[in-house]
Amino acid sequence: IEQLKLWGDRLNVPVVAGTYHADPAAVAHDAISAAQSRGADYLFVDTAGRLHTKNNLMKELQKVHRVMDKKLPGAPHEVLLVVDATTGMNALTQAREFHKAVTLTGLVITKLDGTSRGGMAVAIQRELGLPIKFIGVGEQAEDLQPFSAAEFAEALFGE
Repeated sequence: IEQLKLWGDRLNVPVVAGTYHADPAAVAHDAISAAQSRGADYLFVDTAGRLHTKNNLMKELQKVHRVMDKKLPGAPHEVLLVVDATTGMNALTQAREFHKAVTLTGLVITKLDGTSRGGMAVAIQRELGLPIKFIGVGEQAEDLQPFSAAEFAEALFGE
């Protein structure tokens, strides 16, 4: 929560955050209300820290989706799974389980600034048909970049 607030301050973006141990679905509901009252065009809901092996957390994520859809029909409109490039093929298992739970619409691959090349993204795309929307190549705001297939292929197979 603190990290999100810090990034919100850095980027001058309002953050609606609950207290620790708050019901994530209630926080998402409040965030939609706040976004609507502010006339916001976009709302990002971060449900970080979920493990696909923790059934209760996956059910909680499904509840967040139900509450959002009830508050704003059709929401969420985009569901991105953020995967760490250093996790290797475990990311495919994560993507499978999250996709079963909430129907993902795409991926964000982080930590591509090190030795990891993100080859698991090819396996995820092939099996689940999920497009890569963004990549993270560092820790600054500008290091979150739109995905370019040509640049990714060059980095993956190039020298």
